Amino acid sequence: MNPGAGLIEAHLTLPPEAVPAFELMLSDLVVALTTMTKDDGATWTLEALLGPDGDKEALADALVEAADIAGIELPAIEWRVLPDVDWVSETQKILKPLDIGRFWIHGPDAEETPPVATIPLEIEAGLAFGTGRHATTAGCVLALEKLSKQRRFRRVIDVGAGSGILAMAAAKLMHPPVLWATDVDPVAVETARDNAAKNGLRAAALHTVADGVIERKVQAAAPFDLVIANILAVPLMKLAKQICDVVAPGGTIVLSGLLVSQEMMVLSAYRQRGFHLAAHIHKENWATLILTR
Repeated sequence: MNPGAGLIEAHLTLPPEAVPAFELMLSDLVVALTTMTKDDGATWTLEALLGPDGDKEALADALVEAADIAGIELPAIEWRVLPDVDWVSETQKILKPLDIGRFWIHGPDAEETPPVATIPLEIEAGLAFGTGRHATTAGCVLALEKLSKQRRFRRVIDVGAGSGILAMAAAKLMHPPVLWATDVDPVAVETARDNAAKNGLRAAALHTVADGVIERKVQAAAPFDLVIANILAVPLMKLAKQICDVVAPGGTIVLSGLLVSQEMMVLSAYRQRGFHLAAHIHKENWATLILTR
């Protein structure tokens, strides 16, 4: 089946404080979710892509509920029926390679030669999140680069791995003997496996379908001395106990997917469990946190 067949897109404009609620409510219903700030900085656009087997009524209901959670009136929704193409892959064809720290991140159609002294990563997102172009992903990559210069990490897990970009960055920078990349979405796990193979990292990480860190196979592999979780603020808070429980003594957590305005709220959930803020990275109103205990 062509992954672009029969896709429906919902397009709407939001105030910045409402974005996290909409991301949270829609993330499990759609195959791709894009939020970006407009030039004025006062409003954001949201585009939610519904898959061939998606439920438009369920998406409409989720939009209503998200507006209620955010405390706003539901903005006007523009519904679009998209042509039969894989829009994520098509968009990647026209995007230029991206420099993040030491990494040179590119799609499969890039014609440029990697700059000297960079680490090339080829990312085919397909229908999985994580091309490196969102500020949260970039923040995590920079955090991993910073940590790789400070100590050796031997047991690493990327929770909600999407395309696998962060697990691959960890593999390239840290070469941990044990590296897990988990995602609740089987499509994302398959995409991550394919990306790992394209980058010569087929055996570097164990990619597996898992709901957070509560799966028995993940629990059996714990503890980890580095946990990476680039999801959303509310799930990060809900998962705080589960994540902290699988971190080894003296271990580190990298959290992202939260707005700068949500930093203290998320940090509080982890401080209650003995972690403190070692460093943070702010990019385009998004925060990445490095926590230690």
